[in-house]
Amino acid sequence: MPKLYIDEFVGIANRLETLVFAFAIKNSYGHDIILDWHELDSFTVDDTKRGHVWALNKIAAMRIRNCDGNKFNELAKKNIILRAPEPEGLSDLLDPIYLEVARKVRLHPLLASKIQSFFQRVAGRLVVGVHIRQGDFLVVKQDRYENEGYEWPAVPIWWYEKAMDAIQTRQKDTTFFLAGTGDPGTYKELHRNFDIETLDIVSPYVYKGLGHDSRVNPIADLFALACCPVLLATPISGYSHWAANALGGPTDCIVPLPGATRDNPLMGLVRLYGSRLHRWRDAGRKGKDVVPLPLSLDGINLERKAETDWL
Repeated sequence: MPKLYIDEFVGIANRLETLVFAFAIKNSYGHDIILDWHELDSFTVDDTKRGHVWALNKIAAMRIRNCDGNKFNELAKKNIILRAPEPEGLSDLLDPIYLEVARKVRLHPLLASKIQSFFQRVAGRLVVGVHIRQGDFLVVKQDRYENEGYEWPAVPIWWYEKAMDAIQTRQKDTTFFLAGTGDPGTYKELHRNFDIETLDIVSPYVYKGLGHDSRVNPIADLFALACCPVLLATPISGYSHWAANALGGPTDCIVPLPGATRDNPLMGLVRLYGSRLHRWRDAGRKGKDVVPLPLSLDGINLERKAETDWL
């Protein structure tokens, strides 16, 4: 049986995206999928194995960083090291299995129980997810949100504050579930003005360096965000995408629009449940599939409650 390996070549969300391509190969050619990931003590993936990419595997395997239809036809019986989160031109193979693959990703029962207990404590209240992606995402301009001039633009903290205030104006009894890189306790301006909750599950993962480090277990945070019906998201971030559009149920994503300022915190709505990562990134970079929102957030249903039954 040919082997297909995925190692830790990028962050967790991009590796999850790579799984979809891996299962397309497996469905066509029968490969065993072997994952060499630290985080597999926090979750499992059905129909895969945990293993290591040894030096001999690297020498003997075909490396795939991108793929089109012609190259896909050459993959039968080949051992593969897969490093292609977003292959081009294979939508007919990948789109139909996207959510099917996402359902294979299963959180460890102990972490699922802790997340369910967390949401039980805030039962009856609107819980809005807030994903702050910093680290290797950088703010292009401090006083104006821009998505040009840097490949991975971060969202200024003041925009989240403005969006949270708009939500709280409509729904005063709101809890904001805060997740992201670094320590969520450092965002003092948010804690000062809003009811903020975070998970008390310390991350054991420090291998990716400062740009990806988080105080809270990032897998637990990802699944908890996916329980929230509304998410203040980081455009382009695959982590926001997997929380909103792959795991759990459909999520209304509120995102900043380019040109947003403190006085005019432009916001948009993105609903892309079941779509692949490239479409989410087109929304963040090109404005595709983004519907402008008024500051009143008309068009957003703030009556939906967190869903944890799928965990």
